Amino acid sequence: MSDISRTGACVIRRGGIDVEPKEEVILDFGDADRQQRLSLPSLVKWVNGTSYNTVIGLHFVQGPLLPGTMLDEYLDLCLVPRARA
Repeated sequence: MSDISRTGACVIRRGGIDVEPKEEVILDFGDADRQQRLSLPSLVKWVNGTSYNTVIGLHFVQGPLLPGTMLDEYLDLCLVPRARA
C-alpha cells in the first residue's frame, strides 16, 4: 500500500497484474490482532507499470469508508496531533 484515504487507495504490487482502468476489483484488508477483515469493492482508475512493480489507483465503489470500520479508525489515529513535550 502506498497511500490510502477514505475514498480510495494507491497500491503498489510487486511484479505485474492484469488489470485495466474501469475494471472492478476487491481490495482486502485484515487485522489479525482484532480478528477483523474488510473487503472494499474498488474501481481501477489508473495503472502504471514499472520494470518490477505495478502501481494501481483505486476508488472505493461504495463511497467513503464508514465510521467505525477498521480503516476509518486507523485514519483517525494517523491524524491525531502529537503531544508536545
